[in-house]
Formats: sequence, C-alpha cells, structure tokens
Amino acid sequence: MRSLLLPAALVSACAAIHTSPRVPPVQDQDGLLIGRGHLHGNTSMDATMAVKGHTVSDVSSSWTRKVVYAIFTSAIPKYHASLLAEMDTWAARPAAEGRYVAVGGSNYPDEWAGKNVLKSECGDGMPSISCKEATLLSEGAARGADWLYVIGEDNYVHTGRIEEFLSDKDPDVATTYGVIGCGKGLFCQDNEGFNSQGGICGGSGYIISRAALQQLLLDGAPALHAIYDNTRWPNDMTTSCQLRKTGSKLVWMDNFYGYPMAERSEYEGHARGGTFFTVHYVDPATMRWFHALNEGAAASVLKPLEEEAFDHDGCSRGMQTKMPIKFFQCREKFGHSALE
Repeated sequence: MRSLLLPAALVSACAAIHTSPRVPPVQDQDGLLIGRGHLHGNTSMDATMAVKGHTVSDVSSSWTRKVVYAIFTSAIPKYHASLLAEMDTWAARPAAEGRYVAVGGSNYPDEWAGKNVLKSECGDGMPSISCKEATLLSEGAARGADWLYVIGEDNYVHTGRIEEFLSDKDPDVATTYGVIGCGKGLFCQDNEGFNSQGGICGGSGYIISRAALQQLLLDGAPALHAIYDNTRWPNDMTTSCQLRKTGSKLVWMDNFYGYPMAERSEYEGHARGGTFFTVHYVDPATMRWFHALNEGAAASVLKPLEEEAFDHDGCSRGMQTKMPIKFFQCREKFGHSALE
C-alpha cells in the first residue's frame, strides 16, 4: 500500500497542475474561497465564483441560482422616481425576495439606498454607465445568479412570463437572450460574429446566463473594468462585444419591445395580447397604471391612475417631456397640437 502512495500522489499533483486555470474557483456566501468548481455544477457551491479583484455585497446574498433583475440608477431625482415606480409595481415581488438590484454610483444618497441598491465606485454621469455595468456583471458572476436580466429604470417587465420562459433553459450554457442586430458594422469590428449579426439592442434589456457571466469574468473584475472604463461605446455594445468574444450565444427574444409608445391603446393592446415580456420608455405614472391593468385591477382603481398617466385623448403625459416627438404625433392623430 505504501508503495502505491507515491505514484498516486504524483498522479494527483500532475492532474492539479494540468487543471485549466480558466475553470472558475468557488466561494461561499461570505466570499471565502472554498474550492474550484465548474460551469456545469448542480449545487449552490458550484454556482458561485471567486472573481479576482471583486468583493461581493450583502445586497446580492440571495442571488445564487435565481433570476435577478438589475438596473442602473443615479443620484438624479427623476431617476429615483422611476426606480420607486418599478419597486411599487412589477419589481415588488423580486425586490422582496432580494432578486432586484439597482446599481448606483459612489455618490448615491444613503437615504435612498435601502436593501436593493448596490453602490459602486463609479461616477454618476452617462459615461459611468459602463463602469456600473462592469460592477454588476462582476457581482452576478461571483454570486452565481442563474440569469441576470439587465434593464433600465423605465422598463416594465412581466416577471411571471420571464421566469416561465427561463424555467426550462440551462443557465450553465453560455447564452444571452435579447433583441439582436444593433451596432453591426459600427462596433466590435474585430469579431466576425458581431460583424455579421450585430449585438444586443439594449432598450429592451438582455438576459445573461450564469455561464456567460462567469466567462466574462474569467480574467477578473479589474480586467473587465479596464475594457468598460476605457471605451466610449454604449454599454450594450461593449457587453455584446465581450459576450461574443467569450463565446456566449446571442439568441433573439420575441416579445421584447424596446420602442417608445405614447398612445394608451398601444399599452392596452399589449395587455390584451398576453405575450409581452417587457416594454420600454415607461414613465412612473404610466407604469403604475399599466401594472394595475395587467393585474386586472377594478375600474375604480384604474380610472384615477389612467387620468394621471394620459390626457383626454389617451396620449401619455410623460412622453411630453421624455420624448416630445412621440407625444406630438399622438396629439396630432387626434387633431391637436402638442401644446394644446
């Protein structure tokens, strides 16, 4: 038996030497390294990953093997109002379960933070969105979320349909779902897949699998931040480029609507159709009315919300400042000017 120990030890050491360093290590819920896992594990331990240069936040403690909804937020009051509207409506359930997160900058007010805001070391201007996204992707990879749905503060999401759709999909396959085709020929020109098929159109968001997240972070958070922080590309184009370069399959998602809507009838059509996953450019008042509509609220509940969200012709009041052209087109349809 003793004569067999040395060869066995040598075989074990040789195997360890030749184990690919690209296989992500595993950490426990406190961020402590507890072993080296794999991308196709069946336990919570295997799902997590120690991301070099990144320390996980308590905000994400419930993410492992879950569908997580993630947005970017800002210290600017109008964006905070949109955040509150999401948390009052479609995001209420995932937020209560610790599966909804808003990524803010270093100046995010403590009194706004609560338990669903992940403060980053990033700035708070438009160029800082890419920095926030790199932080978010690092957190999702480290915590081992099954799926990370990256969206904006003005998206309305039907979480039930999203989670039903993902229920038979494998998060340990490097896959990203979204509307595909944006930026072709303009960005990521050194990648053939991007050149031929384009990237993800960020308006309706993108759903990134755990395997895809962890492949993005194999070289650590500082390496990813260096890519994101040193580009002037839109964040969705940077993410699309990196997903393609790291081997994620980008898959077209039907019923993701990223275009602006100004007419009440358009929203009602989506509600009646019963197939939409997300809509975009929704202001707070419209979001609260639309949620009540989708939840089958009584007319007595819907009426005051509708009156706050739309004018007497059924044109979204929020569009008057958010997207004036759409508001004008809606008003013009009913024979009025935008100023009437």
